[in-house]
Amino acid sequence: MARSLTPPAASRPGAGREGTHPLQAAVSRGLRSTLRILVDLARTMIPAMIVVMILDRSGWLARIAGLAAPAMAWFGLPGGTALALLIGNTVGLYSGIAAAIPLGLDYKQWTILGTMLAISHAHPVEASIIARAGANTWTVLVARLLASAAAGALLNLVL
Repeated sequence: MARSLTPPAASRPGAGREGTHPLQAAVSRGLRSTLRILVDLARTMIPAMIVVMILDRSGWLARIAGLAAPAMAWFGLPGGTALALLIGNTVGLYSGIAAAIPLGLDYKQWTILGTMLAISHAHPVEASIIARAGANTWTVLVARLLASAAAGALLNLVL
């Protein structure tokens, strides 16, 4: 007796609703998952963008940028990106990137900022993970900040 190659309807992914094709069910699950991710990203990115835009329109971003400009010059970044680095290191990578969007960076500045944030981001969250893993939190934090600064300075020289 020949066995059927098609699994029973109850064991197929997406099965369960009468008359739903498995491909249609998979597309539906994928769209719902994508929408949840977009909502999660929007929750972190939009507030960061709004904060930077408010600071920009109120004149505080120019003041912060003026204070941070000498330090940020080491990385070839404008002073306002200090706020994006601060947000990225405290809140998260995507929030830091969102905070930099209103700044109008060029490709070199985006490359440097993105590299620095990829190396060093979300320290409060990651510190607890590092502590649970058994590593010294402060050692890892300082190493990540130094590596981020070194990468930023090196990219500023190379690009």
